[in-house]
Amino acid sequence: MISQNVQQWMAVQVLRTTNFETASVWATYASLGGKRDIADVTAYLEAGGTLSVLDRDLVAHALNEMIVDAGLPLDGAHYSTEDVAEGSGFKDNLRVLILDPDGYRFDRPAATAPRGITSSGQDIDDAAEFEFRRCEALYGTGLLETGAETRFDRYTKRARRHFGVSSASIALITEDRQIIKSVAGPIGQDLPREVALCARTIEASRTLVITDARTDPGYRDHPLVVDGPHIRFYAGHPIMTADGWRIGTLCLIDDQPRAFSEDDARDLRHMALDVQIEIWLGSTG
Repeated sequence: MISQNVQQWMAVQVLRTTNFETASVWATYASLGGKRDIADVTAYLEAGGTLSVLDRDLVAHALNEMIVDAGLPLDGAHYSTEDVAEGSGFKDNLRVLILDPDGYRFDRPAATAPRGITSSGQDIDDAAEFEFRRCEALYGTGLLETGAETRFDRYTKRARRHFGVSSASIALITEDRQIIKSVAGPIGQDLPREVALCARTIEASRTLVITDARTDPGYRDHPLVVDGPHIRFYAGHPIMTADGWRIGTLCLIDDQPRAFSEDDARDLRHMALDVQIEIWLGSTG
């Protein structure tokens, strides 16, 4: 059985590749017997909500039917188990997930940072236990062992170009450091965790936006604002393991204040999903 998050993110990726309207996916899902309303299915497909196993499989089946009906030569959406995939009739259309322990696993234990409720609903009160398990998840990915990787540069370059900012970077947050995995632009370096803005981003499953750090009471005295590199704008979205635990960020930085719309936040969230899928499944070449 693949994890809930892997199944969801693969469905999100399929939707974005096909450009299907979420209303059309919902209508097909409903025709298959799905009972959730359009708002719930839309939230799931925009990575803003969750569904039961049955509903996730119905959404996957709806997407796969629509792909075949449209005659698109694309990989389909994954089901929760091999048995469900086998019975769906679409198994041959599904991309093989890498489950090799030497590849990108989906079953490793992990946890979010630094406190809260896990993606499986488990409430862990001990912040130290959360942090231990979050770091365990990060180290388990093997990303810290491979240094900067060019396969991630396409994401930071695309983010920098799309938003027109000074720099875009992918940062990993260890127990005491910010480690830069990829950076496009002049701003982006390894830092002590207590200084790194990305360390604040992983505290919640949301986009952290600072449009003008000079006037933001929470950041105007921050050393990265007062001293070099004189950050004025920051926007970052968490990057998660396949089990849903926050290990780093995709972030945007500029030395000038900037507006950041809801559409911008959506685009950054989608780009972070691309980075996550790259981590989970490896480079597709």
